[in-house]
Amino acid sequence: MLNRNLSDEEIVVLLRTDGNSRYFTLIAERHEKAILKKCFSYTKDEDAAEDLCQEILIKLFLKIKDFKGDSKFSTWLFSIVHNTCIDYLRKNKKNVQKVISDKMKEEVAELIDGVDEIPEELSEKILFELLDTMTPEEKLLLLMKYKEKHHVKDIQAAMNLSESAVKMRLKRARDKINLLYKTYKKPSL
Repeated sequence: MLNRNLSDEEIVVLLRTDGNSRYFTLIAERHEKAILKKCFSYTKDEDAAEDLCQEILIKLFLKIKDFKGDSKFSTWLFSIVHNTCIDYLRKNKKNVQKVISDKMKEEVAELIDGVDEIPEELSEKILFELLDTMTPEEKLLLLMKYKEKHHVKDIQAAMNLSESAVKMRLKRARDKINLLYKTYKKPSL
């Protein structure tokens, strides 16, 4: 009988030591709906989201023993989901920048110093220009920190970066957004 109260991290340890595929089934059942929802948020297509979800579960099955436990399992899994969805969008010539921009729109105000809310049109304009200057890794960092609300330590472990590298890249992104906001902000009369 499987203990359903085990954490994801404990299940991975049991999978490594025991090799019992029922533990993987438990992890898959626990995360399948969230993976599907996340895939749909990227694709806006139910069939594509379901296909991607299955692809991610297969990747998860093949890679789960690579999970070191340095970060939360959910953070590690999110990076797999994100990268798989971005690869899908690229292969299907979808506008990756538009998808990421749509996901980050609400968080832009959070990144700008001293601002509670900015107009959606301005938010989109700032994000598009910002994303144009960023690497895929920097985009993933922003999504993980501000959209998904992962802790720096978890991001660090999931992306194999030092804590200072994560903090510096997040700071640079914030600085870019603040500069763009000041550039686009219309002077009030």
